[in-house]
Amino acid sequence: MKADNKDHLKGTGLFMTGFLTEIALIQSMMRSKTLTVMVIVGVIFFRRLFLFFV
Repeated sequence: MKADNKDHLKGTGLFMTGFLTEIALIQSMMRSKTLTVMVIVGVIFFRRLFLFFV
């Protein structure tokens, strides 16, 4: 198999399992400190909001 075909199959498999978005987010977070802080703050906010309603 060519390298392009392997990359395409890998991307398709990740997309079908739903992990492509998470992997892209993690890769972006590794490059951006601001995005990392925003994601952490968002997770904390939604966790507290969920605990408030329960």
